[in-house]
Amino acid sequence: MFDYCGAIHIHSFYSFDGHKKMDEIIESADRCGLDFIVITDHFSIEAKKYEGWYGNTLVIAAEEISPRYNHYLAFDIKNAVVTDKQENNPQKYIDEVNRQGGYGFIAHPDHEGNKKFDVKSYRWNDWNSKDYTGFCIWDLQTDWQETLKNYPTALLSYLFPAYFLKGPKKETLKRWDALNCSPRIYSGVSVANKKYGVGEIDNHESIRKYFGIKFKIFPFDFAFRTIRTHITIDEPFSKNNSDIEKIHGALKNGKSFVSNDYFSNARGFQFYSENDKITARTPRSAKIKIIKNGNLFAENFSDTAIVKPDGKGVYRCECYLKKFGFKPWIFSNPIFV
Repeated sequence: MFDYCGAIHIHSFYSFDGHKKMDEIIESADRCGLDFIVITDHFSIEAKKYEGWYGNTLVIAAEEISPRYNHYLAFDIKNAVVTDKQENNPQKYIDEVNRQGGYGFIAHPDHEGNKKFDVKSYRWNDWNSKDYTGFCIWDLQTDWQETLKNYPTALLSYLFPAYFLKGPKKETLKRWDALNCSPRIYSGVSVANKKYGVGEIDNHESIRKYFGIKFKIFPFDFAFRTIRTHITIDEPFSKNNSDIEKIHGALKNGKSFVSNDYFSNARGFQFYSENDKITARTPRSAKIKIIKNGNLFAENFSDTAIVKPDGKGVYRCECYLKKFGFKPWIFSNPIFV
């Protein structure tokens, strides 16, 4: 099994609010040791002209379909999907992405914004939507913005952002579990409602000004070291554009996990079912939690956890790194038993 890590949800100068040129973003990704990056500009796939390998980093272009609410990351599409800014029926663009042979993830589903610092909410409002691949379970910006309670803590959080990250929002994980535990009916047959998760950074390297001082949120050299999506595939990269399809195949089939690699790279993490047992292995000792149907099933502190399922259900793994207490580290995709 081969583990490759990347960053998803990146804005370049092809976005109205993007600030960095593509070559600058690519150079930063290569410096940070990313195997791939996914550019998701607003209503644009102009970055497709950059798709391919640059040094040790593979560039992929996707799109953020971004009306006022209900933002959607569209992967593997041929043409940009453009909607009215006030479009309030996300099923229309989910269907269009699928019609093009693509797939997609709901972006920052529970983003609340921050009124004190004039950040609007961009949450997902329509949970009657269907036929999407999954959603972004951990967003750098959502997580960090919620730490900005007042000016002193905001300054500390700006100076040491990685130390303030709290992990995926509880309501996001709760909804994820609930959806995966609720079968859907297709042609009169009950089938698993599989929704997969990825991580996102939603980074623009924006400039915000407070008290006459400019703050850069965030330099890509920092953002690329935080929330990553690791894919696990059976064959190594070939270092040509066929690797793009390998990444798409892994993401849309849940062959991935999400981690904050700032304090410790999660490369090598495994979570699998074999011989009537479920096993989690981490590259270093951590608090390992096995979640079944949204509830804690087992917990230990080790680099390995092996459990025997007590029946059918949806199992996933959460790992917490011992660092100034326990920091959220790894969140697996589910195993359906």
